[in-house]
Amino acid sequence: MVRPTILAAVAAALLLVIGVACGGTSQEQTAPAAQSQPEQPQTQPQEQQQAPAAEQATAADPPTAVPTVIATATPSPTNTPTAAQETTALGGTLRIATIPPVQQLTGSWLGTTTSANTQVRPFTDPLVHTDRFDGSLVPGLATSWKANEDGTQWTFFLRDDVDFHGEWGPFTAHDVPTSAALIIREDAIATDTGLFRGLFGDTEEELLTNIVALDDNTVQFNLKTPNSLMDFFAGAQQGNLFVYSKNQYETDGIEQLQENPAGVGPWVFESRTIDVNVKYTRNDDHYRRAPFFQAMEYVLIPEETTRLAQLQTSAVQIGEVSRELHLDAQSSGLAVLQSELPSIQVAFIIGGIYNPEEAGPCLTEEFQNCFYQPDEPHLNPMVREAINRSINRQEINEQLFGGIGRQHTVWGYHPALPGYNPRWTEEFDEKYGFDPEKARQLLQESGYEGYKLKLLLTELPGVPEMIPMGEAAFTYLSNVGIDVETEAIKWSDYRAKYYRPGKTHGTIAATRGTYRPADITLRFYNRSGGAGFWRTSVDPMTDILYDTATQSVDPEVKAQALSDLGDLKFDLYSEVPIVWLPAQIVVAPAAIGEMVWPGNINASFTHTEYITPAAQ
Repeated sequence: MVRPTILAAVAAALLLVIGVACGGTSQEQTAPAAQSQPEQPQTQPQEQQQAPAAEQATAADPPTAVPTVIATATPSPTNTPTAAQETTALGGTLRIATIPPVQQLTGSWLGTTTSANTQVRPFTDPLVHTDRFDGSLVPGLATSWKANEDGTQWTFFLRDDVDFHGEWGPFTAHDVPTSAALIIREDAIATDTGLFRGLFGDTEEELLTNIVALDDNTVQFNLKTPNSLMDFFAGAQQGNLFVYSKNQYETDGIEQLQENPAGVGPWVFESRTIDVNVKYTRNDDHYRRAPFFQAMEYVLIPEETTRLAQLQTSAVQIGEVSRELHLDAQSSGLAVLQSELPSIQVAFIIGGIYNPEEAGPCLTEEFQNCFYQPDEPHLNPMVREAINRSINRQEINEQLFGGIGRQHTVWGYHPALPGYNPRWTEEFDEKYGFDPEKARQLLQESGYEGYKLKLLLTELPGVPEMIPMGEAAFTYLSNVGIDVETEAIKWSDYRAKYYRPGKTHGTIAATRGTYRPADITLRFYNRSGGAGFWRTSVDPMTDILYDTATQSVDPEVKAQALSDLGDLKFDLYSEVPIVWLPAQIVVAPAAIGEMVWPGNINASFTHTEYITPAAQ
């Protein structure tokens, strides 16, 4: 741990003047790829929760003091596929420079959703597809699905014309239970591991009695507790349920399944070199969309300036570049595109806010006195309010995000999705507004003035500004009298050492999440017990309202429970919401034509099979 002298560095970072181009896909939207229409009675409670079209989301955002205008300094590449292009591969190798994933994997059960969606989604599909324009759940491998009245049984009806890559035969319903069982393996560290164990059983044997193939084209999920989100989980927007071959698993074993996985996706996995690249080739016969390029390579580059240089020298055609470098990118003829939907919510997570009913036991003997500790300063709501009052959101948005952010009032909630309470918008400035003097007063009244706080500096793909945002917070928090020290840490270590074992006491860290139903975010951040990760709620009512929201298939009951839970979070200052952002990517207009992705899948970008080369 280092107590840095970084005030000058932070000041310099916050004085950056960033010009951001966010042309997006300004051309007239083409219709999404043709989908088979449901042939079975279909009940999709999740449809109530899905992202609306982009223009609807914009209309729902209330005017705020946070800038909402996105400047366009560079025209978007435009090359809507023609009828001829729809059947012809036009490009050679599509090279994309990316931040190395938290976990480098081919098995979706071996890491976070972000890692799985980045590396696994190209070569194999989930059951349910996500529309690239509006982010809604639409038919994919499953042509339709239905739930029973109480949400304890979900049935998915599957396509009968899909083959696995290589010689592994047709995809059938029998592959689905095997794929789900991978998520609860003993070595699994998936985002959905705890969820699937709770819904379907702790062992493979139990799970396989609850997820069953009724015939080759029908799979049934029998849940141990009601849940209205099974179609969302089957879509893996925030999850790990990707399809693997039962035949390959039973024939070659788990090691070969990871070494050379056969999937059903638009790309075929070819090879990977740790910390160097991941390579894929075109699946010419994909049922939904064969890619417009013959091959794709993710080039893994941790350094921001190197990724930009690779774009400027045409070594890659697409790259993740932090917003502070977007002006440099544009000045060299590159373009900045953004997702169709508001994609990323950014916040600071306050550690140690554990439910008093979670006094123990710890997950392992190594960690003593885990979870709820009565002397934790962050359990005092005045301390949490002081932290919120100390942060200058306007300055962070303008200087680190180029002013493109929209107001974020409660972590996990967006105004366009069910459960949002307009009261939070109306009262935000009064309760959360930047006020250092008020913050100092609150700390004095709480008795925790000058308490020691560890600020963890870490980052995730999609928000390379997380570290400078943390450095800015060092200044803000120090200025109100908190004794701040920092620790630079990889996200995987933060996950393993702090929040998974319940050791976040006395910490604060930046994080980011996606545009998704509020109950998904609440499960990770506010839920107690095995399913919760951070457990950032001191009020036991959180769990009761969470269960009501997730176990009801009545949209009104669900929305009210979510709203009530959001009220608790808002009034108790559970986290430090900062801003909503679109996902952004830098492309070379000379090489890339159309690139459209929704932004609500937990990855920096998706739908690479639809990326077209620039018209020649």
